[in-house]
Amino acid sequence: MRRLKALLLVPLLLTSGCWDQLELEEQAFVVVIGLDKGPDNTVEVTFQIANPQVGSSDIVTAEREPPSDLVRFTASDILSAKELANSVVTRTINFAHLKTMVVHEELARSALFPHIAGAAIRDPEMRREVAMIVSREKAYDFIQKNRPQLETRPHKYFELMQQRWQETGYVPYSTLNQYLQQQVIDSMFLAIYATAQSKAFRVSRGEDDYLAGQVPKESGDPVQMMGAAVFENGRMIGTLTGKQVRWSQMLRRKGNVKSFITSFSDPLDKNAMVTVRLFKNGEAKIDMNLREDPPDIHVTLPLRAQILSFASLQEYATDFGKQKLLERHLKGEIEKEVLDVIRLSQRKFGGDPFEWELIARKKFMTVKAYQNYNWPKRFKRANVDVTVTLRIENFGKQRTPYIKTGRETG
Repeated sequence: MRRLKALLLVPLLLTSGCWDQLELEEQAFVVVIGLDKGPDNTVEVTFQIANPQVGSSDIVTAEREPPSDLVRFTASDILSAKELANSVVTRTINFAHLKTMVVHEELARSALFPHIAGAAIRDPEMRREVAMIVSREKAYDFIQKNRPQLETRPHKYFELMQQRWQETGYVPYSTLNQYLQQQVIDSMFLAIYATAQSKAFRVSRGEDDYLAGQVPKESGDPVQMMGAAVFENGRMIGTLTGKQVRWSQMLRRKGNVKSFITSFSDPLDKNAMVTVRLFKNGEAKIDMNLREDPPDIHVTLPLRAQILSFASLQEYATDFGKQKLLERHLKGEIEKEVLDVIRLSQRKFGGDPFEWELIARKKFMTVKAYQNYNWPKRFKRANVDVTVTLRIENFGKQRTPYIKTGRETG
């Protein structure tokens, strides 16, 4: 009899873990969250809910349905807005596939935002790897206007864009986890800066010296992602252009950006440009002498360069003297641009976006000794110099370029 009872209990044990299971059609998967400042210290939360049928094998039954739906609620925080959404949306709101958080610049600059972001991670479904974007206009407007033609599914769009961000370096790789971490340490946080409202664009000789909204783009999806929003103690305090973001990431010992294409003036023809692909040839070396006041910091940035094009048609590939001239010129231009970013960080923002704080910590025996040193205050007054070690490794696929007569050689 006891054996019979035990056998009857086995099926109950096997099915006891499925009491809270939800079918896919019973869940609403949020892929993008938008945050705007609301009245009386509240936040306007926008949920972009993906339609799982669009872009799948079941597209025939949903050919007239939109790829996603937008709903917006005003509440004290994200979790409260989620609860309100569950009272209106027919399916259970789920954050398991959330990839992106868009924050309006006005909210990012307010004292309320650190509390909103900190409360969000208390939801077990909220991933810390969520990409964080600061929009110049309201987050609701940004999400609504983002209609990429090549990607109908919003989650796929941001997933692919993250790969492009790491390849170009125009924007930082920023996540909610990094934002929360850098509130604890003495480094500044860089978030992606974006807009769907283009200003009257300006044309620059350098293709990376833009901020979102300034890129000379005249058609296609209106969204532009360029540059970074600078955060200190959890609040936004300013912006960096795409060029400044690139060098900020290169100055980190271990950055996500390993190479990018950029342009410099031609030393033999000031009206022409030289386009190069720069590679980080190992880690940046940061030497600090913190015994001095102000401290001395020496940066060595090892780079390799591939010359991709030069409109002046100079014989750089065949003339060794001109090669050395070009190498010295590029080295000087890079050192100037890097120092400009460092000086801007010291004088305008008064903080360290290069994660050098992690190196400074190792110079002290105890945490208390480091805290007493007051790294942010000392960094503002630090004497920083930069040495770029540059080696031109080739001139692209052509063995020799066209010369001024138009005759091809090689």
